[in-house]
Amino acid sequence: MQVHEFGDSQGVPVIFFMGTPQTGESGHEFSVLASKVGIRLICPTRPWYYEFDSAPSFDKCSEKTSAYLQSNGIDKCHVIGGSGGGPFAMHFSTAYSEVVHSCYLLASMGTPSIFVEKVKSPPTLELLELLRNDNYESTIDYLTSLGLSEDLAHGAWSDFKVLLGSWESIEFQKSPIVYIHHGEEDENAPIESIRDLAGKLPSSQIRISSQASHMGLAEDEELSEFKLIFNEIAAYERTAC
Repeated sequence: MQVHEFGDSQGVPVIFFMGTPQTGESGHEFSVLASKVGIRLICPTRPWYYEFDSAPSFDKCSEKTSAYLQSNGIDKCHVIGGSGGGPFAMHFSTAYSEVVHSCYLLASMGTPSIFVEKVKSPPTLELLELLRNDNYESTIDYLTSLGLSEDLAHGAWSDFKVLLGSWESIEFQKSPIVYIHHGEEDENAPIESIRDLAGKLPSSQIRISSQASHMGLAEDEELSEFKLIFNEIAAYERTAC
């Protein structure tokens, strides 16, 4: 699994599971902010984005992320999951709860049944229809027509195979505290689905912000939500020390 790091190499380790369809390279956008705040931002690329023969699963992503942390001597971290990366962040946080201090979900997908019922984004609705028919070639053709490269299109197909499949391997009761940053009118991430997810967690806080929707994040050049999250993590670490 390819992993990219940004920010302060001696800072607080924060794993950032990117949204769909993004690779870990996308984390470069937050490099300056992470350096300023003292965050070591670790951005895994899910294996199936570059390895087309890699069978997608929550377990594989979490196991390879854990192996990377161990190989780098990291025994504690915080976790962020954005959009389609949210459920992968949840899985890692519950599978390796002894490692994770806290988990942040940012404009994250919630439980799949309600997500499918409530999502309003036209491209996502079109994609869901193709996925229902389980037609790989048509899905890849559609995604590349939107401007995605073939590897990103394959990554998106594989992500949704996991995201819309069974979540039985996510042991919600083992979760650390989860801070949910979300917009009320997010067509790509229905708030109803994330509220349903929050109801399964032993400890969570929902923080509503117009800048925490997909559109809000895209338009916010100040990276307001990331500043809030990074500073909160840094403050936690100072208090803990």
